[in-house]
Amino acid sequence: MNTSPRASSPRLHIFTTRLRRASTALATALALAFGALPALEAFPNLDKLGDSLKKVQDTAGKAGRVVKGATGLSLEEEVAIGDAVALEIVSRYGGLSRDEALTTRVNLVGRSLARYALRQDLQWRFAVLDSSEVNAFSAPGGRVFITRGLLELAPDDDRLAGILAHEIAHIDERHALRIIARGELFGGVSALVADNNADFAQYEQVVSDITSELLDKGFDPGTEYAADKLGRELAKTTGFAPGGLRAVLTDLKASAAGKHEKTFSTHPPLDDRLQRLPKDPAPTG
Repeated sequence: MNTSPRASSPRLHIFTTRLRRASTALATALALAFGALPALEAFPNLDKLGDSLKKVQDTAGKAGRVVKGATGLSLEEEVAIGDAVALEIVSRYGGLSRDEALTTRVNLVGRSLARYALRQDLQWRFAVLDSSEVNAFSAPGGRVFITRGLLELAPDDDRLAGILAHEIAHIDERHALRIIARGELFGGVSALVADNNADFAQYEQVVSDITSELLDKGFDPGTEYAADKLGRELAKTTGFAPGGLRAVLTDLKASAAGKHEKTFSTHPPLDDRLQRLPKDPAPTG
């Protein structure tokens, strides 16, 4: 793929325009399904993807907006794809929580962690999914979600920080982008960018393929272990107890939810994750 600014810009314009139109339709469907959600105030880009494509942080620099790295995707493409995946996550997992107190808490902890994240070129967003399922997700471009079910297992901010920092680590290390950059997924994105006549169905298929790969298959065990390690370090650097994630995994293992096959179904077994984490004491706050 030609990565020069001249070659990239027209194709990027086509890609983001198509994403804007399709995501507006998806956002409208979500609004009808879930009603007016106060939590959107804390996650504003979901219903206005077109605006978000224009608001990439200045810290990225002009060069960073057109030069593609090892993943083969520019920053704008990462944000656009991430917001499209975020819409799919919200659709799958019960919409955004209407509980403003929960949303505020998650954003306070999440944004504290984001101040020390490696990716300072992103506008980090955090949201609570109104689902009893126990899980957390991240999407490219700095979009982090935690389900209401998992949040109930994080009564203190140290535990919550451990969960969110794990997801931030996935984004910091571009884990999802590296999956997208491989093989058929990147071919689908490239074809969509290049095809001026691609319709909504084609867009929907590409986003569906990416979402399925990230949510249904997940990351390989080594990648998850790395996110555990890096997330622990980020939480510690930010001032939270380093044992937050370990405490959550320990509590989850002892709970009924920990024995449910859908709980963290795309993650390695809890015992394996606990074995690789330092034996930090559980937070007492």
